[in-house]
Amino acid sequence: MFTVRCDCGAEAEQDVGQAVRDGRLCWDSEFHCRACGAAACLGFDAGDAPPWVRGPLIAEHGTVRLRLADPDTGRIPILKTLLETWDLSLTQAMLLSEQLAGDGLPGTLPEAEWLREQLAARRVRTEIVPGAATDDADFPWATGC
Repeated sequence: MFTVRCDCGAEAEQDVGQAVRDGRLCWDSEFHCRACGAAACLGFDAGDAPPWVRGPLIAEHGTVRLRLADPDTGRIPILKTLLETWDLSLTQAMLLSEQLAGDGLPGTLPEAEWLREQLAARRVRTEIVPGAATDDADFPWATGC
């Protein structure tokens, strides 16, 4: 939750969220002004969260990294999963696969949990580790892939 300016001039609260629901990555945002009583659902959807939702989540909770539990895992199931998950070129999918095998792919906790589920469906074991830098956590989440 963070503070925004309401049309009435008072400070209002905006809440943003992201979660995995029924195997889908979902996001939502709500607004409430205690001064004038204005309230609204600002948006909700499945898929990658827009920057105005994702940014405050990262600012408040930071990011994590999803990485392979065994860096020697075969790349075919990983590449298939990545190519089915996002509109990527084979080169981009290979780069993400290398990142998963190395330091890990940074993102929000729900993003990492969701991709972990996608990879687990192909029996690819992963782990989520805390402490990812927030400045490199946009691709592929915030690029519309």
